[in-house]
Amino acid sequence: MSKKVLLIVITLGLIATYLGLIGNARWGDSAPPEISLEQPFELVGPTTPLVVRIQDNGTGLRDVSIRIIHNLETYVLADQAFPSEGWLSVAGGKEHEFHFENIPYASSELPRRQGQAQLIVTARDYSWRNLFEGNGHRIEKDFTPQFTPPRLELLSLPSTIVQGGTGVVRYRVIPEVPTHGVQIGKAFFPGFSAPDKAGMFAFVAFPYNAPRTTPIHIMADDGFGNSALLDVDFQIKPQFWRTRPINISDKFIRKTVPAILAQTPELTSQGDLLQDFLLVNDTLRKMNNQTITALTKQSRPELLWKGAFRQLSGSQVQASFADHREYMYNGKVVDTQDHLGFDLAVTKHYPVEAANHGIVLFAGYLGIYGNTVIVDHGYGLLSLYAHMSSIAVKVEEAVTIGQPLGKSGTTGLAGGDHLHFSLILHGEQVNPTEWWDPFWVKTRIKDKLGLPSLIKASDVEPEPKSPSTELGPEPPPVP
Repeated sequence: MSKKVLLIVITLGLIATYLGLIGNARWGDSAPPEISLEQPFELVGPTTPLVVRIQDNGTGLRDVSIRIIHNLETYVLADQAFPSEGWLSVAGGKEHEFHFENIPYASSELPRRQGQAQLIVTARDYSWRNLFEGNGHRIEKDFTPQFTPPRLELLSLPSTIVQGGTGVVRYRVIPEVPTHGVQIGKAFFPGFSAPDKAGMFAFVAFPYNAPRTTPIHIMADDGFGNSALLDVDFQIKPQFWRTRPINISDKFIRKTVPAILAQTPELTSQGDLLQDFLLVNDTLRKMNNQTITALTKQSRPELLWKGAFRQLSGSQVQASFADHREYMYNGKVVDTQDHLGFDLAVTKHYPVEAANHGIVLFAGYLGIYGNTVIVDHGYGLLSLYAHMSSIAVKVEEAVTIGQPLGKSGTTGLAGGDHLHFSLILHGEQVNPTEWWDPFWVKTRIKDKLGLPSLIKASDVEPEPKSPSTELGPEPPPVP
């Protein structure tokens, strides 16, 4: 056999081998592309995303199509062909994955109408099967368009709310939706089913520093982009908060700030006493309050308290809610902060009592507040006990009104032994004096929720001691 003939034979053999490889790859690919919907697409509204992933691990994607048929009209969301490596390529297609994410009804091209709707997704690959048309996969999914917003009905409002105070708003949502509540400016107060089964309710707090003209709305959202707003209006009684100077010394900073920074790895000493104090008094204060706000989301959707809350027994008020503080260092104002709570003092290491029934949500060190206990009273209402020398309860422990939680102290940003007490409603600090008042609790909260008829005769509420809010001596530097 001549060399020329041999070369031709080898060449033809190589061609045959290559064609065999192509045929084996193309004919051997019997698996169609995989199509998956990565998010539910059953109840669909204006903001519902459609997320589709199409994969072909064999010969690669040839083309895909995504369509919606709504009231017998067809709307094309995607129609794409993919390039090939060539007819005689073993690999086939260049693309093996297609990802599609879109909000179909956000576009004006797809009208928002009720009626029957169907999603159709098709895909083909570069296999030579099916008369060289490739393996195909098609899914059809019926879905229900949702374009009717919920309806809101107002049932009752507070007669008045003071700045920094609390009230109850009652309303009805038709049909019931997963998200609803009351919006006051930037503050949102989620709603819950009312204890007496008549509609919904929300505990609301008018922020202590919000203008009286702040808009108030009841809102509802069905989770599909259909929302409703109902503007409401009730009387806001203004409050006027005191301004008090607080003198800061190097001795005080050395006593408090290094210990706080040692417990706060997120912050680093600036190497300057005043700068370290400002770091703690401002930056850490904000961080701690964000932690408290996050904890309110763990509050249980049930009433855990009974009757009026209690002021620490025998205590004298050293500082009141929303005192505006001007921090003085070497005769100059170096910082300003609002004191959102009450400073209560009795004697050193005095037993700190639970203000009402609840479940411990936090028990540990919390920055400017030092050793702190936070008790959940349900529906987003928390009580906070700060600067404690010791803690006697654990997270998830149920506590009763008057039960010792630990002992008062000077941990955190405290200049003397006392208890810092706060009430927080869904992240908003509220004035405790209302909740210390049995008449206010009955008429503004319990009666509004229809609670008297729901309280069992065996649920005897202990008689609270009358709170004393008479101011004591000028307080030491505290948050």
